[in-house]
Amino acid sequence: MRPKSVEELVGAVQEANKEGRRLLPICRGSKAYMGPPVEYDEELQLGDMPKVVEVDEDEMVLRTSACVDAVELQEGLRKRGRRLALDPPLFRRSSIGGILSTNFYGPMAYRYMTPRDQLLSVKIVTGRGELMRFGVPVMKDVAGYNIKRLVAGSWGTLAVIVEAYMRIYALPDSVAVSATYRRPLAEVRRLRPTGAVESDGVLYLRFEGVKSEVEHRISAAGRGEIFYGAEAEEKWAEVTGAEDLFDRGEVVKVVSPPASLPEPPPGVRYIRYPLLGVMYLADEPPGGAKAYWLKPQRRWEVENADLMAKIKRVFDPNGVLSPGRLP
Repeated sequence: MRPKSVEELVGAVQEANKEGRRLLPICRGSKAYMGPPVEYDEELQLGDMPKVVEVDEDEMVLRTSACVDAVELQEGLRKRGRRLALDPPLFRRSSIGGILSTNFYGPMAYRYMTPRDQLLSVKIVTGRGELMRFGVPVMKDVAGYNIKRLVAGSWGTLAVIVEAYMRIYALPDSVAVSATYRRPLAEVRRLRPTGAVESDGVLYLRFEGVKSEVEHRISAAGRGEIFYGAEAEEKWAEVTGAEDLFDRGEVVKVVSPPASLPEPPPGVRYIRYPLLGVMYLADEPPGGAKAYWLKPQRRWEVENADLMAKIKRVFDPNGVLSPGRLP
């Protein structure tokens, strides 16, 4: 099923409700087959939907269709001196809709928060086949239920994201990445990086801002290989993208308070966000850790499952969208 317009998408979901068919929404598919398995009858391929990109440089707001390629969008923004402050795993393979629907985030969330937090407004088609918009495309939102935050990170179980308004940021004057040695969490915090990611025993620290400030922080970080400018961006994208890790047969996400984030098992491929308390590794999770299997697909033990099931029934009472993925 390949709708070519919002109207066709609404009709397709409504028809699926009538016929009792179950759909798996897909833009680029980089994360479609991760996480809990989906019991579906047909893929809902969204790649033929119209692509819309608008930038309000004064308000620092981006309007984008869900299936716009994340890398192409970022490159277009950079030509305007702007950017999305996003660096999740598999960024180079992702669409904006895929990033929002899973709320995949990277180490820069330490400063800029997650995609869910950067989302200002979202247009969706619910599992009922209703076209709706939540939020407003300005920095200051209105009071009330924050439904857009509920949709972001719901893994396509509540609605299909059609369009989003997101915050954008000015390109920093200077960017540097230091590939250095591992160190205690308190010391990493004192260095005040924009983000920190550990990969296979090497700690990568990202610094951005005015050149003098970046140079000062790089100096404080101590010995290590240093990358600047475009080279720093390329190194950061390579490490945070973690494509070689996610191409493996086993990938599990471990989450904990930063101070108690477990150590990775010896000899296992991993990436770790020490400032955020997140680790992805290609192995069984450490005992006692809160873990979510991404590959192979397994059921998750989630808190508030009854509440999540009630919300699912409001948005998608017939279980049309991504059934089985979440309660």
